[in-house]
Amino acid sequence: MSKTLSPLNYPELIAEVRRLLSEGHAGTVFITSTDGHLVRMVLNEKRITSLTYDTKQRGYDAILLIQTIKSGRLKFAEGIFETAQEVPLPNTEDIFQMFGEKKPAPAKKVPQASANLSNAVEHLKTALAAHIGPFAVIVCEEYVQKVGPIKTIDDVFAMIEVVAPEIGNPKKEKAFKVQIKKEMIQKGLI
Repeated sequence: MSKTLSPLNYPELIAEVRRLLSEGHAGTVFITSTDGHLVRMVLNEKRITSLTYDTKQRGYDAILLIQTIKSGRLKFAEGIFETAQEVPLPNTEDIFQMFGEKKPAPAKKVPQASANLSNAVEHLKTALAAHIGPFAVIVCEEYVQKVGPIKTIDDVFAMIEVVAPEIGNPKKEKAFKVQIKKEMIQKGLI
């Protein structure tokens, strides 16, 4: 098991995870944030295959919380894998992008990403329509007119946060946000 002796800031933590992956290490990364949270990342076959924040948040929800870490200590356990039920994750490069790592995307992927983001917006309209009817299309189009074109995954997530309250029921709204993100990830739209 490798470990760091002093806390690393967030970019250093993410860089260390990137280094472990690029060197082909397989096992579990444990990050203990300076404010007491625990992150577990399973690395296998040069991919992040599982993410957990504390004990309850997994997958995409964990990514959002991991981004809030300011600093922490990192330990790596070679060959030790978490056995909890897997939750769908974006591909590893997208995870690093969501973590805020600044790496330029290859030019040939940009058109596909744009098509996927357009498909994600269409999927959002359809899913929202199941809750509020045809008004969903108007709500989504007004959002795009107000903020501009959807160019990134973050833009899609911001749109979800703004249009979901139209459901009018906090429990259904929360469930909708979780479900729509999972569906988009599973379908490869984000």
